Amino acid sequence: MSTTSASATSNRPRALVITLRLLGLCMRGEWKRTLLGGLLMLLGTGVSLLQPWPMKYIVNIVAGNRVPGWVVSAARDVGTVVPIGHAPLGQITLLCVALLLISLLSAGITVLSTWILIGVGLRMVYGLRCRVFEHMQRLSPAFHDSATVGDSLYRVMWDTYAIQAIFNEGLIPGVTAAVTLAGIAAVMIGQQWVLGVVTCIVGAILLVFLRRIEKPTTHLSLRVHENESLVSTRAEQTLAGMRTVQSFGREKHESSRFARQAGESLKYNLRLTILQTAGQSAVGVLFALGTVAVVWLTARSVVSGQLSPGDVVLMVGYIALLFKPLESLAYTATSLQGAAAGAHRVFEILDRQPDPTDSPESKPLNAPAAGDIEFRHVSFAYPSRQPVLHNINIKIPAGTSLAVVGPSGAGKSTLVSLLPRFYDPADGVVHLDGADIRQLTLASLRQQIAIVPQEPVLFDASIRENIAYSNPAADDSDIRAAAKAAGALEFIDRLPDGMDTMIGERGVMLSGGERQRLSLARAFLKDAQIIILDEPTTGLDAQTEAGLLVALRRLMFGRTTIIISHQLHTVEMVDQIVVLDRGRVVECGQHDDLMEAHGLYRKMYDLRLNTHPSLSEAL
Repeated sequence: MSTTSASATSNRPRALVITLRLLGLCMRGEWKRTLLGGLLMLLGTGVSLLQPWPMKYIVNIVAGNRVPGWVVSAARDVGTVVPIGHAPLGQITLLCVALLLISLLSAGITVLSTWILIGVGLRMVYGLRCRVFEHMQRLSPAFHDSATVGDSLYRVMWDTYAIQAIFNEGLIPGVTAAVTLAGIAAVMIGQQWVLGVVTCIVGAILLVFLRRIEKPTTHLSLRVHENESLVSTRAEQTLAGMRTVQSFGREKHESSRFARQAGESLKYNLRLTILQTAGQSAVGVLFALGTVAVVWLTARSVVSGQLSPGDVVLMVGYIALLFKPLESLAYTATSLQGAAAGAHRVFEILDRQPDPTDSPESKPLNAPAAGDIEFRHVSFAYPSRQPVLHNINIKIPAGTSLAVVGPSGAGKSTLVSLLPRFYDPADGVVHLDGADIRQLTLASLRQQIAIVPQEPVLFDASIRENIAYSNPAADDSDIRAAAKAAGALEFIDRLPDGMDTMIGERGVMLSGGERQRLSLARAFLKDAQIIILDEPTTGLDAQTEAGLLVALRRLMFGRTTIIISHQLHTVEMVDQIVVLDRGRVVECGQHDDLMEAHGLYRKMYDLRLNTHPSLSEAL
């Protein structure tokens, strides 16, 4: 899947809309914990707003000003139990202890609320990551054919962290900052209304400024995500093909390509950093202006006798507290805009509808299929491409075998991909035992089909796990029986760890023939009634191919089998052969009849023997 172009950025939803959408999707099941953490957070905010008050009273005591009666009474009562000194020293001691307790209580509540809310954020990442991964598995092969592995991996692993950034770096700090600002404004208005007005003006200017930088920040954040995804893709492709890179001595070339892609990512990262730093610096300047205004107004009121010296300390304390929520709001805005880019890329996946999918009328197969297959007037075209198949009509009776041959690009793989519904035909119908396969559930349909691909798909796991992939409930005796039927048991038993041998990524520790035999063993273990073999002997030497053909015959016995092959000598054993050319059936029959017809099949057969004379000896 190609990355989204920058020109489309202006049509994307605003950061707030897409972040709210992602929050709504991921918050299910987390409301109770969020509510508890939020209440604790508000309580901690309220406690932290008390911090400047003890300092106000301490300064007033030192300056000889009166303090509230409750401070005097509390100091006297505590002094009867603990020797804290006489007034005013006892009052100062009590206020210092109060200041310490407020700090400890605020810190404790903050730790607890943070632990709860960070846990909520991480669980949401977990849930979103699983959702995206599961959804990707249900998308059609057309999506996976166009998407790079590196890009898909980046969306699952890193773009899903957008929800934690939205929740833990956006929503929670934003709410905390808003509550703190409201509390500070209320106190300032209570002391002198002009101070509250100044605070509100500073907040309004900040909001306008953040709105102004939202669009460029979101645009640069999206470009950073896209380029980081491309860096991941380039690294994944190069590392996966490292043997080819080394064999052709292309290390410097690949390093240069990686450096160019990483350089693009660096460029946008630097631009985003400059914009964010400039924005935070502007917030700092705005804060400095607000601080100067508040300090000057407070000091003037003290000089005129309207406020006490302790009120100056109180206002300066709140100004210090004011900086943190203002800074949080600035950081919250940039975090939300960056997270919105990741959220958009997540929704690019989640908004894709799986195709094909079960219809409301789909019913499961309640019994094993007989395996009678018919392609009736089937045509197919990939999106934005010319038709690949034209009016295909093929009948495959249950328990028989069919070979599909033809030049490269004739539509062979596309044709067989219609049977397990990797794609649906544009026109026509595919029947299984007389039923339109679109009326069967995908799970029950694919349960009837075992596919042996041209390139065996093996995982970095043990041989046992790889064979059992088609039937996880199989016991060890069934797995060994499948391996024996595929002709794999002999080489497996020679390995030091036998069935427990780890075969590396894509089975790199095994030979081509051994990998293909494990793929066959997997098909044997599934015991499906319909078998699809896609170029099963490609790349094998004559001896390995001969042994594999014996195993293939065992697998095909009594089952409906479709074989795709360029190796025409391997399809002579089938019941019928269909020859495709440019998406049309041009010949159909058995090997001998097609040879006598001197058509495309005969030309391909003779050309193959002339090109590879060693095949004559093998035959």
